[in-house]
Amino acid sequence: MNHLELFTEYRTLLFAQAYRMLGSAFDAEDLLQETFLHWQRTALATIRSPRAFLTTVVRNLCRNHLQSARVRYEAPPESSAGLEFTSPSTDERLRESLATALRLVLERLPPKERLVFLLREVFDYEYEEIAKIIRKNATNCRQMLGRARKHIASGRSRFIVKPEQLENLKRQFSRSCNGGDLQSLVVLLS
Repeated sequence: MNHLELFTEYRTLLFAQAYRMLGSAFDAEDLLQETFLHWQRTALATIRSPRAFLTTVVRNLCRNHLQSARVRYEAPPESSAGLEFTSPSTDERLRESLATALRLVLERLPPKERLVFLLREVFDYEYEEIAKIIRKNATNCRQMLGRARKHIASGRSRFIVKPEQLENLKRQFSRSCNGGDLQSLVVLLS
């Protein structure tokens, strides 16, 4: 397959990801254009998983876009009513959302399901790659992901989460997202 065929195969997924992050179809389309340009400049032989590569590029471009000065919320210098408008920073909201999501994963999923869920849903790993990491086959990984999704949707906690456990996971998750230290996250999750 060539660049265009592979990109077209994942375009719907990429658009959905960008739209969810940005909340604007126009901005999502713009970032898909940038993603395609980046994709064309990359040699296919160097890409192990096109899906993971493309979703990572989209995620990074969306983050950059959201942090740009054009997108940041800036309160007017003075309002006519004398009210001050305050808004938590994007980084703070992101940290809070991350903490909530990780707590939910820790409370509802056993270690193996937790690992499969995060590798597939967050880091876009293919089932075969996950299977190698957890030493199961791809079919088992699909079943574990299905169970994980049901447990997440159930709305009930199954495990007790210690505050230090959550802090360790948040710290390592951030390192993995920012620096690519996925192996440490795998060890921590399992």
